[in-house]
Amino acid sequence: MRARLAVGAVVVAALAGGYAVADAADVVPGILTSQPLTSEPAPFRTALPVSAASASPAPVTAVGTEAPLPDASAVQELAKAVRDDDRTGESTNVSVVDLLTGEVLGDLDAHDTQVPASTTKLLTSVSAVADLGADYRMETSVTWDESTRTLTVVAGGDMLLAADAGHGGEGEDANGWAGLGDLADAVVETVGADVLGAAPVTLAVDDSVFDAPAWNPEWPDYARTSGYVAPATGLAVDAARMTDEHYAPRYDDPSLAAGDVFATRLAERDVTVSGEVTRASAVGETVGSVLGAPLSEVAALTLYESDNTIAEITGLVHAMEVGRKTTAKGSANATIAGLESMGVDVTGLKLFDGAGFSENNRIAPDHLTGTLVAAYATEATEDILDWLPVGALEGTVDERYVDTAAAGQMRAKTGSLTGVSSLAGTVQTADGRLLAFATMADGMEYNPVGPRQAFDEMVVALAECGCEG
Repeated sequence: MRARLAVGAVVVAALAGGYAVADAADVVPGILTSQPLTSEPAPFRTALPVSAASASPAPVTAVGTEAPLPDASAVQELAKAVRDDDRTGESTNVSVVDLLTGEVLGDLDAHDTQVPASTTKLLTSVSAVADLGADYRMETSVTWDESTRTLTVVAGGDMLLAADAGHGGEGEDANGWAGLGDLADAVVETVGADVLGAAPVTLAVDDSVFDAPAWNPEWPDYARTSGYVAPATGLAVDAARMTDEHYAPRYDDPSLAAGDVFATRLAERDVTVSGEVTRASAVGETVGSVLGAPLSEVAALTLYESDNTIAEITGLVHAMEVGRKTTAKGSANATIAGLESMGVDVTGLKLFDGAGFSENNRIAPDHLTGTLVAAYATEATEDILDWLPVGALEGTVDERYVDTAAAGQMRAKTGSLTGVSSLAGTVQTADGRLLAFATMADGMEYNPVGPRQAFDEMVVALAECGCEG
C-alpha cells in the first residue's frame, strides 16, 4: 500500500554503539583509507526496541496536495546555508522538491554531477523494481543428469539463501527467504530417495549466470578485506559471510561455499556426495528450485543495510532480465534506461557499479530527487518510503536526528567515500508536506562528520518548516 500516511508520532532514541570506519557500508565517522582496517567494523544494527527519549512532531493523518507547500525562497535559503557552512564548501550541491508534484523548491547546482557514494544504491534498486516488478524473485535451481549421477546447483542471483530451511516471508526479511534445506527437499522428492540413495552422486555448481567478473574492478581492495562486499557470483548463503557478524569476512568463492552447504543438506537426507564440489555447466533436467524474496524486499534490505553485494547483484539481474549484457556496463545501462522510462532526467548520469564504491560514478542531486518523485508515482515502486530507514530509528540513520524534529519524520539513504558525503530521502514538514531532498559534497576532508552535521541541520530545518510564502 502506498505510504500516503505520515510516519506519525514515532518514539525514538539513540541505539548503543559507535560507528566504524567504512565506505559504501556507511558506518562512520572515521578516516577512510585504502588499507585494510586494523579493527573489525561494527556490525550493522537493525531496528531494535528502544526506550522513549523524544517524540516526533504531531502526526498528520493524510499527506497530499492539501498540505501547504513551503515557500521556495525559504527552502533555497536553507540550501544556501549548507554550502556556506564552514563544514562543507563550494562543492556542496542541493536539490529539494515536492515529492507529490516534483515542484522545485531548492536548487543549488542540482544538475551538477558528483561522486555519489552509496546513494547510488537508490537508483539501482528503484530502476530494477520498476522494470522487473515488486514481486520479481530470483530463482535457484538444481539439475539432475542420471547418466553421470550429477546434481548441479544453478545460480539465479540469490545470494541471500538460508543455510537450511528458508523462512518463506515470515518477518519479511529478504535474507534467508529461501533455503538450501528446502532445495534439498525438493530434489529428493522429485528424483526419489531410493534413486539418490542407491549410489554416491557428484555435486557441481553452475554460476555462469553473469558475464561480469565476480569482483568488479572498480571496487577497492579494502572492501574485500573488511567484509564490506562479497564476489558477486549470484549464489551464496547469507551474502557469503563466514560468520554471523554483519561485516564478517566473506568467502572468496561464494558459489562453491554454498555448494558445500548443499552437500551437507543432501547428506542429512541420506544422499552421499562423492568428492569435492566443483564448478561445471548444468546438465540434465531441472529437479528442484526455490525462489528468493520479492525484489521489493531485496530493495528494502539493500537500502536499510547499504548492502554492497546485493546492490551489485540487483543491477546484474536487472540487466539479465531486460536483455542487456550482464556486465557492469550492461547493469549501468539497464539502471539508466529504467530510470529514464520512469520519467527521470538522466542527463549526465554515469554508473560503473551498482553499489557506489566506484569513484567514477557521477550522479547529480536532481537525479536522486527525480528518482524519489518518479518512484513514489510508479505502481511497482510506490512503497519507496518503506524501503528507506527512518531517522533516529533504523539503518544507517539510526543514530542521526535523535531529539530533533526530523526524528521519525525523515527517511534517507546515506553515502560516504573518502572526501565524499551524500544523503537522499524524504522529510515531512511541520505542515505535513512530503519533500524529497538530496545533498551531496565531494572534495571534503576524510572525516565526514562535519558535512553530515550540516546536511542534518538542513533536514531538521525542513522538518520544522511551517514556512509558507
